[in-house]
Amino acid sequence: VMSFSLSRSRADYDAAVTQFPTSVPASWVGADSAACQTMLTNVSGLLTALATRYDTASSKVGVIELRNSPDGSSS
Repeated sequence: VMSFSLSRSRADYDAAVTQFPTSVPASWVGADSAACQTMLTNVSGLLTALATRYDTASSKVGVIELRNSPDGSSS
């Protein structure tokens, strides 16, 4: 059950990441453009870190579900 919820959440995350811009439009110039690009770069790093945490969580949930399985095997 936990793995299903986590899997659905990861699918939503993966879909959202494809919509996230990684750079400002070329037509944007000046300090505001640079500041926005810096923030986009920082958020991209956070999104990458979140993906790693999803992978870790999936692994840990798999171990928990296996341990709690009546027959000792994951579903």
